[in-house]
Amino acid sequence: MKRGLSFLGSGVLLGAVTLSGTASAEPAVKPMAEALFRQGRDLFKRGQYPEACAKFEESQRLEPKPGTLLNLAVCHEKVGKLATAWAELSSVEEVARREGPPEREAFARAQRAALEERLARLELRMEAPPASLSLTLDGEPLNGAALNAPFPLDPGRHRVAATAPGKKAWSTAVEVPPEQATIVVAIPALEDAPPGALAPRAAAPRPREPKLPAASTGPTLMAIGFSVGAVGLVVGAVAGALTLSKSGALAEVCTDSGCPPSWAGELSTAKTLANVSNAGFAVLAVGAGVGVAGLLMLPSRSSTAGASAALTPVLGPGSIGLHITF
Repeated sequence: MKRGLSFLGSGVLLGAVTLSGTASAEPAVKPMAEALFRQGRDLFKRGQYPEACAKFEESQRLEPKPGTLLNLAVCHEKVGKLATAWAELSSVEEVARREGPPEREAFARAQRAALEERLARLELRMEAPPASLSLTLDGEPLNGAALNAPFPLDPGRHRVAATAPGKKAWSTAVEVPPEQATIVVAIPALEDAPPGALAPRAAAPRPREPKLPAASTGPTLMAIGFSVGAVGLVVGAVAGALTLSKSGALAEVCTDSGCPPSWAGELSTAKTLANVSNAGFAVLAVGAGVGVAGLLMLPSRSSTAGASAALTPVLGPGSIGLHITF
């Protein structure tokens, strides 16, 4: 006869269990964990068990508490993850044994015992396992002590794999029923690998993007920054000069009450040139900042003999800018 967990038999008990906990969390995390717990409880009451489990899991991750873990065990039992719920109850029982209260320990022990009768188990059997045997269950490594002893496992499809140096890899899929069963998987003696066969290797790590050393980054930033700044200087200066010329002409025909209608185009052009000039000088400021940052990144003379950089303003007929020498 199936027996479900009787956590919800007493609303007072469930509420009392969730109010205390021994773990601490960052102040900014506590409100989030509490909100997630309350959302999980509301979803559970509406029978939305998978969604409730997700809320409880995240709340427990943010701020581990025996009470949250107990509610999570309730939820996992409802969605059929009996082995997970059993393990969570064991954890709650252990913490309560150390820290109390005694009522929580007794409650968790009783529920764990009731659930234990319903568990499905998996037993991995292997006679004379080879040295350096590697076992995995769903990709997670298992210790050799897991052999020849049944252990609880959530229902569903699982994959068991075994490898050893000089042997062929072996794997199989196994379907674990919902409850009250022991599935035995016999791992055969691993076959010898063909001569010269290479042992399976882990995937090569993705190469990292090479980082540009500061010694080359500095000059690059200087060249880009000061070049952009020079362009901004030219644009700002030229547009500013044109703005002053337009403003002088407008000053002769415009009064406090406004400009003649025939000069509306000239007024609009002067405003546009003023905006362009301001933008040019803004680009100058940004470029100069980048250039200075590059200048500060240059290695010192003590670390790079002969390395130097020089900035030379260039002013002449039809030209204005900066000349950079490294």
